[in-house]
Amino acid sequence: MRQPAGNPAYYVHQKDQTRKRDAGEENVQRRQVILAGAAAASAFAIGRGARADTPTIRIANLDIGPFAPVAYVSKLADKYGIKVQITGFRTGLQSAQAVSGGAADIGVGGVEAAVTTIAGGTPATIIAGCTNGGLGWMARKDSGIKTVTDLKGKKFGVIRGLHELVMKAEFAKFGLTSSQDPGSDVQVFYINAPPAVPVALRNGDIDAGSAPEPFPTIAEQQGYAVRMPPPYDTPLLNLPRALFASHDFLTRYPDAASRFVTAYVAAMKTFRDEPKVAEDFALNDALKGAMTAHDWELTLPNQGWDVALSVPTVQSYIDLENKYGMIRKSMKAQDITDLSMLEKAKATVGW
Repeated sequence: MRQPAGNPAYYVHQKDQTRKRDAGEENVQRRQVILAGAAAASAFAIGRGARADTPTIRIANLDIGPFAPVAYVSKLADKYGIKVQITGFRTGLQSAQAVSGGAADIGVGGVEAAVTTIAGGTPATIIAGCTNGGLGWMARKDSGIKTVTDLKGKKFGVIRGLHELVMKAEFAKFGLTSSQDPGSDVQVFYINAPPAVPVALRNGDIDAGSAPEPFPTIAEQQGYAVRMPPPYDTPLLNLPRALFASHDFLTRYPDAASRFVTAYVAAMKTFRDEPKVAEDFALNDALKGAMTAHDWELTLPNQGWDVALSVPTVQSYIDLENKYGMIRKSMKAQDITDLSMLEKAKATVGW
């Protein structure tokens, strides 16, 4: 594979030759993220309607579209008698590290991120789902790729984490082997950031790839990519995200935790039922400067505003992460998932 123009480290890693070095850097970065995140928090609101003894709920959110409803909780804090401080992070790993390090009470991310965090020793519980969909597979227009089986003999670009897990599940379903080295059915190239996937595709460094919306739709509209079938046909289903809370927070402040979940369900309901309100908040507050109105429109058809999650779905993530070596701990989903506050909140809000 030829090296792309510009900074090659920006998006393609052909081999994991630096994994040991990166592991050491990650430990340093973990401490830096927690400290910097706490210092430079994107604090949206403090609920003045809360009781004086109500704790400030520290939420490690992600500054991307699927998690904008979590940020909207700040608008409802007074109504539900809570105080919140919402800190914006770039990745689910950083959000999880904030919870692990005690800098946040609640984290967000893919279900796989929550499972990995808990498997790594963080005492936390998955408490709700958070949107679904939002992931697309695309192929270079001149590649001849239309379905997953067409990927045999091709190069596939993927981001580590959720995209990687979905890729492995899809390849297994269609009987394809994969490796970073030549010789397998599909050669995998790990890419550092979502915007870099379409760049690698356009430059011919990969034949197909996985990326979050709106990047697959933009690539299709610009004429150099075609959409592949959505990868929602595995036990991972339509890829619900998750909210997870530390045991310390849940134990010390059960009432505040319950009221937070109710406010969160109400926020998600607003996004589902009032699209204009959702768009205005996302573009002018939560994601200001990071997404255009056009990008927002492109994202919506492949994304669902939902809080749904089930114990069997979480178990599917646990099983597949163990199967592919992403975690090395056998767990039962019912031991790390508690959706009782979510069900109560749905009834209260009228979901």
